Amino acid sequence: MTYFSDLQAAGRGASPRVYYFVILCLISYILLDFFLHHSGGASECAQAIFEKETTTPSIPSDGEDPACATVIGHLNSGPQAPVSQAWSQMKWIGAPARCKVKGQLIEALDETNNFRRGYALKFVTDVEDKTMLLPWLYGAKVDLNKRTRRVYIDLGANAFHTSVQWFSRMYPCDFTEAHAFEVTPGLFKIPQPGFDETTNWAPKNRQSLRVQRTPQVPDWMVKRLKLYNTYVSDSDGANSINITRWMKEDLKLTKDDAVVVKMDIEGAEWPILQRWLLDPEMPEIIDELFVEIHYHHESMLAFHWGQFTHSREEALRLIASLRAKGFFIHPWP
Repeated sequence: MTYFSDLQAAGRGASPRVYYFVILCLISYILLDFFLHHSGGASECAQAIFEKETTTPSIPSDGEDPACATVIGHLNSGPQAPVSQAWSQMKWIGAPARCKVKGQLIEALDETNNFRRGYALKFVTDVEDKTMLLPWLYGAKVDLNKRTRRVYIDLGANAFHTSVQWFSRMYPCDFTEAHAFEVTPGLFKIPQPGFDETTNWAPKNRQSLRVQRTPQVPDWMVKRLKLYNTYVSDSDGANSINITRWMKEDLKLTKDDAVVVKMDIEGAEWPILQRWLLDPEMPEIIDELFVEIHYHHESMLAFHWGQFTHSREEALRLIASLRAKGFFIHPWP
């Protein structure tokens, strides 16, 4: 007798209850698999997003979330669990904030990582890494080049390569003028021009390099740059300048100009920003604001921040307050 004949003989002798039991097990397995993996046709990620959306306050028909006009709306700007779990360790670029500013998406405020996400998660070793800012630049969402006057103001410039060069090369706007403030004489040096776009091309370069030598700063960029060796302050003094008055009266900036401001002035930013909270003209004049807000926190003591008195929570609330007033503001690395 063959192997299949043996199986047939064994099957004829089996009790019907065995068949029922096998069929019941198969049906149970199919139902369990469908319930666990296919119920509702939604993935785990989609379900997580749905749970987040159902817990978000309803938005009026005009699209404006009332909470976004308040500080609370911008304080609670990050995605809630379980969606936030994906951003906690995996993403170099943070999650978008709950509330838009100037009608555009902006990054969620991440004080847990000291507003330095890439460095805190050890994706980079540079505490001043600026990669996380690139997706959220206002100039990449709104064409500021359409405006006749395009102004970059660097408060606390330090050296040319630290921030002025970054904004000159990376920010998507052709600034018609740049103003750099650095109180220490000799620290900031305007570079010598050394790059001619019309003659620096290498024809038939098999390595796909388009230049014959490393591009330096072009002369037109140098001509647009002006340096000030004075303190930036909330009031005028012997060696200080009231930056609010200077922007309005000396530069005569208006909402029709494109204005980008970076501020890193070692604690002096607090009274200036608190004044701007009370000045309805400033969020209209400044299109985008980058500020290193200094605070006292044990995780920043290695960077000589022990001298500052404001807390990290106060810094978070200040940024949220400025966003609620219409400032498109980012924490500066």
